[in-house]
This record gives sequence, C-alpha cells and structure tokens, in this order.
Amino acid sequence: MIRDRLIELFNVLEISSRDMEQATGIDRNKWSNIRGGKQRANEDHIQAVCEVYPQFALWIVSGKTIAEAGQISPAMEKARKENSLKTG
Repeated sequence: MIRDRLIELFNVLEISSRDMEQATGIDRNKWSNIRGGKQRANEDHIQAVCEVYPQFALWIVSGKTIAEAGQISPAMEKARKENSLKTG
C-alpha cells in the first residue's frame, strides 16, 4: 500500500528517481526499484519522503487526508496548482 502511494506521488507530481536522490540522499536506483516493484519501501524511504514532502506524510502512511491541517494528497496538490494557474 505505501509503495503504491509513493508511486502515485512520483507519477502525479512528475518526480524522477534522480529528483528523489537529490532530495533525500537515497540512491536513485533504490527509488527506481521501488517504482518498478522490485523493492519494498522501508522506514528509511518513508521517513525521507515525509521529510521532503511533509504535507503528504499522513496520506503516505495511511491513505487519509486532513486538508484543514495541511495534510493532503498529491492529487489535491496538483488540483490546487492547476486551479491557481486558471485563476491567477
């Protein structure tokens, strides 16, 4: 489940394995393996992603969001950005 949410995060926000390596210090090949289903995400991966993207922490670990507390999903973030471009 968490791996699926990490993959969704990468896909929706168009984050590459190289971007994740630069942001987290975790080798891009490990991120590529997680994306490709060859490796499970461990606590180091989860912690690193939550530190880089704290707004997605609750969603990553539980699949839930609390928008009023700033805990959103990547889809909510993408929609927010798209709406701000339309109205801005």
